[in-house]
Amino acid sequence: MNSTRMLVVLALGISLFAACSDDGTLPPPPDKPAQIEYDIVQSRGTGLPSSEVTAFINGPGGEFWVGTRGGIARYSSHNDNDADSIVTELTGLPHPQVTSMVEHDGSIYVGTWGGGVGIYNIQDGTWEQLRPGENGLVDGYISDIAVSAPTENRIYFSSNDGVSVLDPTVGTFTHVSTVAPTCPDNGPFTDECNDEDDFDTPALQQLVSCVEVLDTLGIVEHWYGPRVELRPSEIEPGKHGIMVTKASMSYKYTMVNSGLLEPNVNDIYWDRQTNTVWVGYATKGLSNVDTAAKTWTTYDLSDGLASNTVVAITRADDHATSKSAIWAATQGGLSKLVDGSHTWQSYNTGGGLPSSRLHSLYNDGTHLWVGFVDAGAIRIK
Repeated sequence: MNSTRMLVVLALGISLFAACSDDGTLPPPPDKPAQIEYDIVQSRGTGLPSSEVTAFINGPGGEFWVGTRGGIARYSSHNDNDADSIVTELTGLPHPQVTSMVEHDGSIYVGTWGGGVGIYNIQDGTWEQLRPGENGLVDGYISDIAVSAPTENRIYFSSNDGVSVLDPTVGTFTHVSTVAPTCPDNGPFTDECNDEDDFDTPALQQLVSCVEVLDTLGIVEHWYGPRVELRPSEIEPGKHGIMVTKASMSYKYTMVNSGLLEPNVNDIYWDRQTNTVWVGYATKGLSNVDTAAKTWTTYDLSDGLASNTVVAITRADDHATSKSAIWAATQGGLSKLVDGSHTWQSYNTGGGLPSSRLHSLYNDGTHLWVGFVDAGAIRIK
């Protein structure tokens, strides 16, 4: 190539490069992730005994309690950053790993993973411990607690062995078995074994992950979320699912007779505002169940959910839109579905959260609290 042709080629290359650089065809920078603000941070540095926050509750005298894997941190108010005291197995709890807390009729009931139930008498400021085998409590691994009031005046404790139901007036438990009847191979037929399909029926949900109680005008329903520790190939879609009891009847939502997506459920939440039930799955997102219309509306990553592993659900006001919203804690961040919307807005570490691994949610009446697996807790601003 002679020098004249080389100069022409070089000039052409420079002009093409300049055109590509200056013609405005470069893609714009990505949008900044949605941001969320919070004004209170509670961590190991502010008194939490553990960075894994599992539960919250409004305590006595304006206190605010934060349950963790290592005990309860008691704060003097919702606006306090520094814990005043810590409750562990040395000062009242039957076990330091707290899973859930509810208040009923002057007492706070604390479920623990392995030790049973701790009961705090608000008036006396004293603790009572109920361990497995005492007063009828069948199992000490308490996964969730629900209060059934005013119609029943009962407290439901889900566990690794069905559900223990406490009558607080007498202090004794009854056991609700969520195991299907085991029938002999050759009969005879009984009230529980009245069909050939019932024979050798496996346990439907001996392991109960969560419990929710619906009390509508005196009509009470109990929803028991299953945890099925089986290989996917061993799960029977028509036999494993959510057990529901209502009056004297019981039935099960399975993957065959309903819109249930999987038999491993992390949370069940009754949305009183819409009188529907939300079901959070271990791997399939979540469903909104309208029992009157018999419809299951499912949401997952494609709808904007932060993760298909949903661990907690609640309703709280969204001040950004001045509307109410359903909030979902996931293993990929915090998601909200504002009333009237069909798409979720999600937040993770890029949006300001200290961690994307969430564990718990709590509406204290004014603010939304978020508990993390590894980053303490925050109060959404």
